[in-house]
Amino acid sequence: MMFSLTQPLASFVAQAFPDALFYQPTVKPVIALTIDDVGDTSTQLILDAIGQHNQKVTTVEQQAKATFFLTTSYLMEKKDAIINILDQQHEIGNHGVFDRTHADLEPEEFEEELLKAHQELTEETEAKIKWFRPGRGRYNPTMLQSLLKLSETEEYNRQFALASMIPLDTYMLTENPLFTVSYVSQFVFPGAILVLHGGSMRRSKNTVLALEKLLLELTQKNYRIVSLTELVEQH
Repeated sequence: MMFSLTQPLASFVAQAFPDALFYQPTVKPVIALTIDDVGDTSTQLILDAIGQHNQKVTTVEQQAKATFFLTTSYLMEKKDAIINILDQQHEIGNHGVFDRTHADLEPEEFEEELLKAHQELTEETEAKIKWFRPGRGRYNPTMLQSLLKLSETEEYNRQFALASMIPLDTYMLTENPLFTVSYVSQFVFPGAILVLHGGSMRRSKNTVLALEKLLLELTQKNYRIVSLTELVEQH
């Protein structure tokens, strides 16, 4: 198994920020795939790409699962994205109402958005939300207090869901799918948390092209590709 220099770096960062999850310590060849900013109609393209990969593999263990962090202002009225994600046995995560830097909000405004997004994700659906990922990967102590308060009544983890990498696929100069595959591959190690983006037809199409190569490469290296919750349950 290849050893990644990003693994000790992730460990160092995790020690400095214990209120966030950057990776899951494990020796098993397993990584979590997370997709941010989803909820619009283009989300289906990403679901289809993962589904096509899963139809090609030979064992259940090789099938990829992901955690989709939904931005609820992108949701259509019928919430088709949530239903389709759950139908394909992926996980739903809370990414707020709007695609913005939540750490810049006033404490009351952030708590209101956190609760509103949770309600929109769970109302009339069977979604069990366990994770909140803050916009731009930034959080502050008052945001943590809101998350801890929500965790007392719901199933939320008491850590913010971050990642083992800084994503570059939302920038014009680095949104090329081939670059994304090469870049993301540098952050693959046992217990890593990878992140790609949807949120628009352009981004979702780029993510689809990247996933076609990335999922194949990970499978060939004998990695299991799982949801965030399944990753943290590894022993």
